[in-house]
Amino acid sequence: MRTTIVSAMSLLGLFSAGTAMAQTAINERVAKAMPSKFTAPDCGLKTGHFKVQSGATYLKTGIETEVPENRTRALTNGKKVLLEALEQNQQEKNPALWYYLGRIYLQQGDIAGADTALTRAETLIPACKKEISDVRYAGWVPLVNAGITFNKEEKDDSALALYREASTIYRDKPLAYLNAGVIFANANQADSAIVYFQKASQIAEQTNAVEDRNAATRNWGALLQRAGRHQEAIPVMEKYVAWAPKDVEVKRALASSYRAAGQIDKAKVIEDEVGAAPAAAGQPAAASAAGDQMTAAVTLYNEKKYAEAAAAFEKVLTVEPNNRDALYGLANAYVGLKSPKLAEAAARLVAIEPVNDEAVRLLANGQRMAKKEAQANKTAIQLLAMPTTVKVTQFAPTADGATITGAATGREGETAQGKPLVAKPIVLVFEFLDAKGAVLSSQEAQVPGLKAGESHPVEVKAQGQGIAAWRYKQK
Repeated sequence: MRTTIVSAMSLLGLFSAGTAMAQTAINERVAKAMPSKFTAPDCGLKTGHFKVQSGATYLKTGIETEVPENRTRALTNGKKVLLEALEQNQQEKNPALWYYLGRIYLQQGDIAGADTALTRAETLIPACKKEISDVRYAGWVPLVNAGITFNKEEKDDSALALYREASTIYRDKPLAYLNAGVIFANANQADSAIVYFQKASQIAEQTNAVEDRNAATRNWGALLQRAGRHQEAIPVMEKYVAWAPKDVEVKRALASSYRAAGQIDKAKVIEDEVGAAPAAAGQPAAASAAGDQMTAAVTLYNEKKYAEAAAAFEKVLTVEPNNRDALYGLANAYVGLKSPKLAEAAARLVAIEPVNDEAVRLLANGQRMAKKEAQANKTAIQLLAMPTTVKVTQFAPTADGATITGAATGREGETAQGKPLVAKPIVLVFEFLDAKGAVLSSQEAQVPGLKAGESHPVEVKAQGQGIAAWRYKQK
């Protein structure tokens, strides 16, 4: 599961009286997912003491036996003999003791114990860092996969508990931090969300996880800006824009923070390039028949007067029902209002740009707000499976035609079971519309199969008078 900030849902209890039961379930989930074949470390690790060797032997027996009672007995005996070596035989500086003890704890589902022991082992023998990381990763996978399942079932308290455990045992992948950040953002716990998005961004940057890096950094900057922390938001959004220079929405947000921070010249540079509006793409407000109302709506939105902004965007849409910018602004106003009307607005947005992952994400969250859980789950699975996202960055109508430019970007699409999906070439059919929605012209755009993070320009042109809007569909 990979996502950007979505609309806030009602706050769910993050902890409950069932904490002990939840912990037991976590332990059992990890224990059952452990490998059934013992693999010795390949880093020159020596047991160094007969009790440590005995502990390693018990671990091997516990892993490879098919009899549950024998497994439990072997792991219990292994932990006992290793703790005896620690307490009675002065083996506290023996890295093998900590390594095998950590593995036993993990086989038993004791995440905190495993983390403590493996951390000590790595400190004592850095040469075994890879082997220790592999052990940690084996515990991380079932926790994250189960967390994603709970996300899809809207059991955010359970998902969050799993993501926290996952982040305890393995810290070299951003996904658990990113998903936990989304849960906190949805629960209007911005401070916690910022912490998790920041951590996800840093890990993703270090590991070159491009899609997660961009999503986490985008969310991190957005929450800082919404909190009025513009001086902190600016360097975060600057970094993101350097990675995703075609994301007009964030460029406009960055310009807004520049203005709030008194950096007017920098704001003007961006506004001269992309304009100032909450929407990501579309015609400039001044070129629209409802331009004045659009400008007013944008101003209200930027002032966080979401109810008034929504009403203003709706007025634009009565005149221009296919105005993508107004629909995007309306959807985001409903996000600010936490209104179930988001579902309808986002559905109209998806009808205009069905391969835009942000539009699909807004739809899923609107459906959740509207208590349409089955539809929301279906849309969430659709979002998860999208191997490509297409975002229009400019719509430029003239007296005798129009040009649409944008970009397709590869995503890490996967099935609901977590199986990666390979992006295939697609054909998009762009329709150029008049003010009432009649199709005046259509053009095709070829999009190749793209790897995650890989981008491909999209540009289509049409000739003719009266072009006022656009939409596209996948052929």
